[in-house]
Amino acid sequence: MPTTRERFRPKRRFGQNFLVNQGAIDQIVAAFRPSNSDLVLEVGPGKGALTRRLLGRVGRLAVVEIDRDLARELRGSLTSPDTPGALLVIEGDILSIDLAALFGELGADSGRGVRVIANLPFNIATPVILRLLEQRPRVRDLLVMVQMEVAARILAAPGGRDYGGLSVLCQVYASVERVLRLRPGSFRPIPRVQSEVIRLVPRGPEECAGEALPDPRSLSRLLRACFAHRRKTLLNNLAVLIPAATAEALLTRCRLDPRARPETVTVDGYLALHSLLAGTGAL
Repeated sequence: MPTTRERFRPKRRFGQNFLVNQGAIDQIVAAFRPSNSDLVLEVGPGKGALTRRLLGRVGRLAVVEIDRDLARELRGSLTSPDTPGALLVIEGDILSIDLAALFGELGADSGRGVRVIANLPFNIATPVILRLLEQRPRVRDLLVMVQMEVAARILAAPGGRDYGGLSVLCQVYASVERVLRLRPGSFRPIPRVQSEVIRLVPRGPEECAGEALPDPRSLSRLLRACFAHRRKTLLNNLAVLIPAATAEALLTRCRLDPRARPETVTVDGYLALHSLLAGTGAL
């Protein structure tokens, strides 16, 4: 009788595109550099292509799978009474499960950070990455597969059309790098877009000149305002938060041109602006 994995039909509502390119799987695992002391969370294991390569090569491995059929198959085929606790299969939505409790169950409370590896559905990649970055310093690093356009936005430098609020948020809270580009034929079913694997390593306070990193919610609010209308100036966009005269004064104090477009401002520029705005209570 065929297993669930063999007879499984992808569900469109979950954005399922399963990695089948064995060479790409080898490259991803090599880039991840698993160690037998690692505490690892895999998001969206699907049929277990990466899971099978990691199992036995890391200290503890937890996988979060929203599809109950796949979760049941992973639990049945990869867990064993001989190795209790080696693999923890969680059926649920990564955007709603209690990450703090999960990290504690993995052992992150002992001072070791969790390493994350994920093949993220295109429709939830951004909120998943931002939610995981909020868990720093309990997250050691993330190796995630995303749509190429999402990767471009995360990695973008100021001045280009891809640079925006997501670029700033990710680059404030993590160092980011491109690892691998994957063609659509690496997946089944074949998506209409290309994918990229990127690495994000959460920053510690020492990387921000000893200053505390800004609160993600207030920084997000500032960035939403600044990038709401890309054709408008910073001064005009900030009008939704503070009076124009106050905005001009703060921008001048930050040595930012009030007439500048939002995509021309550096990450450090937004951090300086956030620091001053937070002091006014506007955020």
